[in-house]
Amino acid sequence: MRNEELMKLLAALGGAISLIEAILGFDDRNIDSSRIILLVIAIILAAIILLSIIIPHKFVELNWIICVIIGIIMIVYTSLIGGILVLIAGFVGYTER
Repeated sequence: MRNEELMKLLAALGGAISLIEAILGFDDRNIDSSRIILLVIAIILAAIILLSIIIPHKFVELNWIICVIIGIIMIVYTSLIGGILVLIAGFVGYTER
């Protein structure tokens, strides 16, 4: 498996896990406005990652810089496991250069 294919696989897994975590985050009983904003940000970031894998040339071209930036944002604000997978995908993509 080439590094680009591995990067896409890890990014897709990270985006899917982040999307699942965000959807399950709405299940809490007491949700305040800051939590809702963070969950919406998580859904947007996961959608960007997944759309860049599904439609690469019409949306955003998936490269290692985008994976690293979105992975760090996911880890800090929203989804730990999904963000780590996307961050690892960015590092795998960097080693391909």
